[in-house]
Amino acid sequence: MTNKNKLSVEDVREHIPMLKSCIYVDNGSTTPIPIPVMEAMNEYCLKFCTNVSRGGYKLAVEATKNFDLARQNTAKLLLNCKMEELVFTRNLTNASNIVAYALEHPPLERNNGTFDYGNPLVKWQKNDKIVTTVMEHHANFMPWMRLAKNKGINLNILEPTNDGILQPETFYNAVDENVKFVAFQHVSNSMGTIHPVKEIIKAIKEKNPEAFVYIDGSQGPGHLPVDVYDLGCDFYGFSGHKGPLGPSGTGGLYIKKDLIMKMAVMELGGGIVSDVTINDWELISDIPSKRFDAGTPNIVGFIGLGRAAKYVSNEIGLNAIKKREHLLTNQLLEGIREIHNIHIYVPEDSAYIGGTVTFNLDGWKCSELSSALAKEWNILTRAGHHCTIPLMRFLDVLDKYGGHVRITFHFYNTEEEIETIIKAIKQLSKAKK
Repeated sequence: MTNKNKLSVEDVREHIPMLKSCIYVDNGSTTPIPIPVMEAMNEYCLKFCTNVSRGGYKLAVEATKNFDLARQNTAKLLLNCKMEELVFTRNLTNASNIVAYALEHPPLERNNGTFDYGNPLVKWQKNDKIVTTVMEHHANFMPWMRLAKNKGINLNILEPTNDGILQPETFYNAVDENVKFVAFQHVSNSMGTIHPVKEIIKAIKEKNPEAFVYIDGSQGPGHLPVDVYDLGCDFYGFSGHKGPLGPSGTGGLYIKKDLIMKMAVMELGGGIVSDVTINDWELISDIPSKRFDAGTPNIVGFIGLGRAAKYVSNEIGLNAIKKREHLLTNQLLEGIREIHNIHIYVPEDSAYIGGTVTFNLDGWKCSELSSALAKEWNILTRAGHHCTIPLMRFLDVLDKYGGHVRITFHFYNTEEEIETIIKAIKQLSKAKK
């Protein structure tokens, strides 16, 4: 699709009918599903609704072909990786727990009719460390906390700059030969920061090339171009129902190709084995990512995700989405910065800002403020701790405000909507003094 044929803001809005009835700026939580994505899901349900990777008849072959194409499109268009490296997941939470399980358990390997434990990804020792940050979503925090507790090792928590940027030197100073695993976010769901991920990973690997790096990309793919090879990470997880405009219950996990066959799988069952005896089993190896597909997968959802990947990557354009979100964010910030009793939680340098603005008004609990925006102006925002309670405490907003109000954009939001939001916040800022 050429630039001339790319979808416009108006085109996309026509594909999402609910946008006609509200100002929807809760995209960081979940996004509406465009009609073309729904059509791809409906086509599966109506024309070849059979199981995948099992049947030999025509409809089953067609279903498997479309399912595999969905994985290929998701991998290539959203992460620039191969389908063999992309595990389909329910969401980012599922992705994190798959990695945590493999870090805690060695794989079982077939050996002359019995099982042996293979080499674990990490041979944990007493002084080993896991590194993460205070900014993380609970899904990129709690699994590592439990892993550290179960293995009796240290969990080191790093802090950002005062305006919410994770810096490479912070990781460089924290990493040594005892650090075996590092997990941090690509884009903050609570401050909108686009962190310098590539530079951070380079700093980590420079200090300890053996340390594994996991990236929470929940707010990345679909909002901006992502190239996992260029970033240099070992794992990258994301949810399909946020930036990519896919259905809920979908997501993905990139696993570096030299690691995926070494990982213990968290779930066992049908569809992932080449052989099973009463003593052992052998997992499939032709497409390594399918080793994590135990049981019947969310076929209709992943077909939708594959179609959504084409929609945001080819039909809108990821750079166009990133550019527009940046424009809308700056418009909002310019309109509200001078409000006398507002507190805004975004990086000072606009180069680090994504499509998110979070704020509080003195005199308001964030939940009350969000409710007023919805009731009086039909502006749908999110309020609370956004599953980042440690960060809320770091920002000192949890007790005073209950968290903060979050506005998150996507390509289809308009300049007129931003002006309405600015007007609403200004009026609410005068309601309580």
